[in-house]
Amino acid sequence: MNHSEETKKKFKFRAGAVYAVLALCVAGVGIATWYSTSAKLLPDAQDETTTEGITAKIAADELTTVPDPVTPTSPDLPEDATPENNGDAENVTEEGGVAVLASKDSVARAETFSLPLEAGIAKAYSNGEMVQSKTMGDWRVHNGVDFKGTVGDAVKAINNGVVKAVYDDVLWGTVVEIDHGQGMIAKYCGLGKGSTPEVGEKVKINDRVGNLGTIPIESADDVHLHLEILQDGKAVEPLSAMGKDQNGEQK
Repeated sequence: MNHSEETKKKFKFRAGAVYAVLALCVAGVGIATWYSTSAKLLPDAQDETTTEGITAKIAADELTTVPDPVTPTSPDLPEDATPENNGDAENVTEEGGVAVLASKDSVARAETFSLPLEAGIAKAYSNGEMVQSKTMGDWRVHNGVDFKGTVGDAVKAINNGVVKAVYDDVLWGTVVEIDHGQGMIAKYCGLGKGSTPEVGEKVKINDRVGNLGTIPIESADDVHLHLEILQDGKAVEPLSAMGKDQNGEQK
C-alpha cells in the first residue's frame, strides 16, 4: 500500500466518525425536545407521591365526587294531630257566579224575631194567589212581605244568623241572604249597593244588614223592603214564620 491510499483511508474513517457524532447529537436533541413537549401537554402527570401531587389529586376527587341523593322526610306528627281550623267550618263557594256560604246549622237564634223596618206593612204575602203588579202590568204571585220605608233607612236582621250570599239581581236589586238557622233562609231584597255585610259575616238580631234602596220589578210601588223567607228550601209566609200576626205584632 502506498502513501496516497493510506491517506485516503484515514480521511474516510475520520469523516465517518464525525457523521456518527453528528447523528448522536441530532438524536439527543430530538429526545430532549419530545420530552419537553410531552411534559407541557401532560401537566397533570404529577408524581402522586409528592405533596403537590397528593394535594392536586384530593382537589380533583372533591370536584368529581357526587354526593348521594337525600330523600326529604316529613316531620313526625302526633297521632291525634289534626289540621288547624282557622275560623268557622263553613266554606264560601260560588253558585252561578254568586258567592254562597255552605250552611252549617250552628246559629243560636233569639227567642223572638224582630221586624226589619218599623214603618208598617205595604203588601202582604199572597200565599200562591195572583195579585196585580203595577210595575209589570200583569198578575202574579207575591212570595214575600213588603215593609214600608225611605231610601237610606237601616234594614235590620230579623234574628241572629250568618250571611249566606250577597248579590245584585236585575229584578230585585241588591239582595242579602241570611241563614237564621233551623233551615230558615231570609232574603232581604231592595238594598242599596255597598251597604251590605260580607258573605260569612255573623249578624245579631237588629244588626244593620244594609240600607234601603229600590226594587226594579216593584218600582211603581212606594219605596219598600221585600222580605222572603224559605223554610227548608220552600217559600213560607214571613210574618207567620217569625211568630207575628198580619200587622207585624208578636203573637
